[in-house]
Amino acid sequence: MRLLNLVIPLVCALLSGIPSPARATEETPLSLADKAVTLTPNPAFRYVAAGDTKAFLERHWRGRPLAGGAGLGLLIPVGSAPEPAWLVVLSYDGGGHVSDLDAGRLDADALLAALKSAGGGTPRLTGWAQPPRYDDSSHTLVWATRSLADGGAVDALDYHVRLLGRRGVLNLDIAARMNDLPTIEGEMPALLSMIRFTPGNGYRDYVAIADRSVTLGLSGLIAGDALVKGGLLDHLWAGIRSQSFIYLVAVLIVMLGAPRLSRYWGPKPPPAPARDQEPPAPPPSPPRHEDHDGHKGPWS
Repeated sequence: MRLLNLVIPLVCALLSGIPSPARATEETPLSLADKAVTLTPNPAFRYVAAGDTKAFLERHWRGRPLAGGAGLGLLIPVGSAPEPAWLVVLSYDGGGHVSDLDAGRLDADALLAALKSAGGGTPRLTGWAQPPRYDDSSHTLVWATRSLADGGAVDALDYHVRLLGRRGVLNLDIAARMNDLPTIEGEMPALLSMIRFTPGNGYRDYVAIADRSVTLGLSGLIAGDALVKGGLLDHLWAGIRSQSFIYLVAVLIVMLGAPRLSRYWGPKPPPAPARDQEPPAPPPSPPRHEDHDGHKGPWS
């Protein structure tokens, strides 16, 4: 009995010295989009992983429309349970690098007209809740539209954020109501501070020719296929002015012009003989030595 009383404290002491398994904390970033993006948790938002979004939406969103596809999951404002008034849908489009060369030519009126002409169904788009604006320091594009849903009973809000990266675009889409706009804009700095491109995947890490790019531009991110109707020439011109297109044309010019340039600056071939000129005579063969001393015997 005394031995047992001695062994039990010793075993407890050994077990207490074993470190507990590591657990994720609020400071542990999450890796998303094939490690191109990191999401640092924030106490103000709850993250719902992509695999759990369907169950969450069925339980807490009750079939309401979403702005965009939740390929990377959801961000839910803490304190809005059980049914949040708004949520953030995260997704990533890795189709290629999108240039911001048209940042100074964003025509809000033309883009709104293109969106209205393309959206013939419900909800009915009524105007901008936030005209397009672009921050060239963080390469972030923001815009928001307002529309009438449920037969005009709901003043709906669609808030969109696009973060431009090396090989694609990170999308934040929010479906809400117009009275949620001040709250959303107040939370936007905290939202953007949670999301970062990993080193080597930012906008400035883009390598022309080596990386794939799309001639979409910022206007294309906003209006999409609606630019084809009424704005095709501007869309094509933005693509022609893109950095990748200019580099590609320069490489093609060099490749096609290299043979011609080599004719002027390359080594000169030896001149060919004229047709009416006789070829030079071959050198005379040495004379054969003949022995005139008569027949020589085998012993001579």
